[in-house]
Amino acid sequence: MIPAPASFAPASTVRVTAWLLAAAGTLPFLAAIADAALLGGSRLGMVQIYGALIASFICGMHWAAALFAPQTLAVRLFLLSNVGALIAWLAALLPPQPGFLLLAAIFAALLGIDRHLRVGGLWPDWFWQLRVVISAMVVGACIWIGLTA
Repeated sequence: MIPAPASFAPASTVRVTAWLLAAAGTLPFLAAIADAALLGGSRLGMVQIYGALIASFICGMHWAAALFAPQTLAVRLFLLSNVGALIAWLAALLPPQPGFLLLAAIFAALLGIDRHLRVGGLWPDWFWQLRVVISAMVVGACIWIGLTA
């Protein structure tokens, strides 16, 4: 068996890299808050599409986790990951206010799935903590943008 790439690096390197990249992934959402507050939201559509892409990326992580999950959980993960990606696509098509509010709901729901993956032993503690912090930032930003757009 070929070990997963993350197993070649020390755990601290993997964790730090994941945290830095995840934090960087929140920057477009934070920029959208500034855009909405200072520039009238002229670039919100780009961030809305970015949010749909990121939600789809997380759905892809859930799809991958299904490969290692017990059968009943795996089937639900496959279904939910496809439904989540399709709803994210819908969020990208909506006007900013409902689109960002729908993205907030999607990211919250994806965190709920992550919780099941953590309880089921498929996500390590550190990754669950990362997902909670980053999701809280993104959900909060999407709600703020959705309410002020």
